[in-house]
Order: sequence, then structure tokens, then C-alpha cells
Amino acid sequence: MAAALADYQKREMTTEEIGAKHGISTATITVWAKKAGIPLRNRGRRRQEQPNERQLEIIKLASVYKYDQVGARYGMHKQSIHRIVKRWRNWASPRRSPFAPGDILLWRGKRFTVIDANHQDGTLVDERSVVYKNFAWNGGRIPKKIGVNPRYVKATADAASA
Repeated sequence: MAAALADYQKREMTTEEIGAKHGISTATITVWAKKAGIPLRNRGRRRQEQPNERQLEIIKLASVYKYDQVGARYGMHKQSIHRIVKRWRNWASPRRSPFAPGDILLWRGKRFTVIDANHQDGTLVDERSVVYKNFAWNGGRIPKKIGVNPRYVKATADAASA
């Protein structure tokens, strides 16, 4: 009983894990905790300490695009996008580009490589080496990132170190 209550007070394991470890039910743990005067835990899952990968991507896109555009991409309402951005507002980076140099994008059936980018627009090059300057990120449909061009990323890293 003492070992189970010690685990309960540490709050490192769920009551199910404690019960499985000591061979007792979760209800028994709660009854023992009440009798011992230990404050009971709240119901529900633990609060997330950091956003997951999908939420980070939503936050990043929401800093550049309108909430309804981001919502359409993820099959969500703009209110849901707002809720995510509001919940993780400390994780939001200040107005930065959704894409970095070297990213490979798919837009209207064409593949582009990002050469330069800021929070509003960027410079792209397509498969036939045609350069598109001042390509607006928020000018309609969102380009989809499909990968990174390692050759371009390595070339820019070499140029930066030289």
C-alpha cells in the first residue's frame, strides 16, 4: 500500500500504470489516497507541454496565410486554427517564411525549388531553370512542400561558410 501511494504522489505514472505495477485496481488506489488524505488527481489526460509536429506546421503557416486557407489545407475550420495558434502563441515565431532555401514545392502541378524566401514572398526556380521572383506565398492556394534539395542546401551552406 505504501509503495503504491508513493508512486501515486510522485505523479510520474498514471493510475493504470501504478495499478498494473502493484497488482491492484485504479479504484483501490483512489480509495487508499482518500483515506491517506492525499489530494486526488484531476480527471482527463495530462496537458501537453509542447505542440506536436502537425500543430507546429499549422502555427508556422498561420503566421503567413489566412486562417481559412490554412484550415482548408488541413480540413479544419478557421476557428480551430485560431484555437491552436492561441494555445501555442509562445511557440509562434515572428512572421517568418513558411519555406526555406532548398525546399522543393509543388504548386499547380509544377515542381519548384526555393532560392530565397521571406515572410511574404520568395524567389523560385522551376524544373526548366525559369526563375520566378517575388512569388507571393499568400496569393491564393498554398504551395505544398514535398522535400528538400540537398544539393542546393549544401551549396548555400558552403557559400555561407566561405
